[in-house]
Amino acid sequence: MSKPDFAALVALAILSIALAGLAFSFGGMDLGVYYAAARVTLQGGNPYDYQQLAPQIVSSAGRLNNPYYYAPWFTWMVAPLALFSYNIARALWAAINFVLWFWSLFNLSALVEYPRLGWRKWGMWLLVTFVFAWSTWGAEQVGILILFLFTLILLFIRRENWTAVGMCLAVVLFKPNITALPAGMIALWLLLRRKTWKPILFMFGTVAALMVISLIITPGWYVPLFDADKIQGLSYTLDETGGLEVARYTTTLTDWLAAYGVGESQSNGIYGFVILLGAVIVLLGLRYSASALEFLALAILVNFMAIPYALFYDYPPLTITLFYGNFLLLKSPSLRRARYAANAFIVAALFVGDIIPYRYWITIILLLLVGVGYFASWRNNRPLKV
Repeated sequence: MSKPDFAALVALAILSIALAGLAFSFGGMDLGVYYAAARVTLQGGNPYDYQQLAPQIVSSAGRLNNPYYYAPWFTWMVAPLALFSYNIARALWAAINFVLWFWSLFNLSALVEYPRLGWRKWGMWLLVTFVFAWSTWGAEQVGILILFLFTLILLFIRRENWTAVGMCLAVVLFKPNITALPAGMIALWLLLRRKTWKPILFMFGTVAALMVISLIITPGWYVPLFDADKIQGLSYTLDETGGLEVARYTTTLTDWLAAYGVGESQSNGIYGFVILLGAVIVLLGLRYSASALEFLALAILVNFMAIPYALFYDYPPLTITLFYGNFLLLKSPSLRRARYAANAFIVAALFVGDIIPYRYWITIILLLLVGVGYFASWRNNRPLKV
């Protein structure tokens, strides 16, 4: 290993640990909800009932948070953490997410020839750690777990392990607003392009089994999902009684437009156009995408382009799109500066504005990056292979 490569690797290790430590020092956020939901479940209660959940959140984290929305099988995944004290659970959750982040990057290295080896690779890993991982670590959210599951799906597709593909597609649906479209689209791509129905069969079978088990463990768990606090909790913070407090910002197209003062009628028109654009991208991807990674990168991008509800800490799966977009531009050496500029603008997007709707710039930059990459490949008549 050359000196520049070693120096870059050391810098990645030191700065990543520093970022993770700084994120942990923020005091925690959403693990308090997961931890409380797991404790309520272990005690035989219903974590989706806010009246049962809220006291557990306060007793664990010391301050209130919003309702619990994730599928029951995610509760089972975090249930072992509830066997420890809250502070120990926080440390374990932080360590797990740190490992899963770099495990995901290693998986991506096996899937796409980007970043290249050496200091460029470690530098790009540091960039995505700063852009995507740091905020997710600080929020104690699940975006990194979702990214990890998507990389597993891609690896299992490469190995044609359809049972594992279907099971992972089912498990990743624990946060459907972020994962339902990409998971559903990759299952459809496998059916149309690989001519295999097995992943879809195993996905639906696994979901059905998980739902049956959830009803055995917590009968009627879904009933509180229809309470008013579940909808209100998406847009506002709540007090212990479910009363509204402060409006919540999201990292979506509509909130991004609102941040720039775009009126509702114009915003609706733009949103409709983006939905149509996303549909065209998905249809073209189904027709022409040569690899599962290529199509999943597009599906994730379209999901965040048009998603009605997402926050910035949900963005780690876009790492797949970022790496694939950079890979496309590697095919055209003349566009090297464009690739560097796109990566720099993504970092700069973190410092635009003082609220998270401005982070939607990252989605726009990725759309342009991928679009330029495809245009360059079409112009040069180069087949795309991953």
